[in-house]
Amino acid sequence: MLEKILSIFKPKALQKNIKVLVIEDTQVDQRVACAAIERGGYTALKADDGKSGIELAKEQKPQLIILDYNLPDMKGPEVCKILKAHKDTSHIPVLFLTSMTGPDKVIDCFEQGENYLAKPIAINLLVKQIDTILKDIKPQN
Repeated sequence: MLEKILSIFKPKALQKNIKVLVIEDTQVDQRVACAAIERGGYTALKADDGKSGIELAKEQKPQLIILDYNLPDMKGPEVCKILKAHKDTSHIPVLFLTSMTGPDKVIDCFEQGENYLAKPIAINLLVKQIDTILKDIKPQN
């Protein structure tokens, strides 16, 4: 039983050069999301607001973006629209990770991104979602 619990925290083999960007202003949620990313063997990048997240996405070209709905400078769907309109980031899948669970907000997330996961964060579920989204992604050099 103890081994099963400890296996949650043991990272998988590193998926070389597969980067996942977390755009999240809440430090606890950002840390949990980054732990899930690292647990999956991926490289975690992080941004605290929409503007810095957009710039980091353009610069680093991650293979997945995990995006909070409520950010201090703009809403997640607005960030997603900007990313999807830019040639360097338009192909990157977006996973909305948010406590906004009302039907209108969920629909808004699906219309802007491809994926949605409600908070509070369940680390095993987030790892599984990340693995599912990235299953066909080949590491970049």
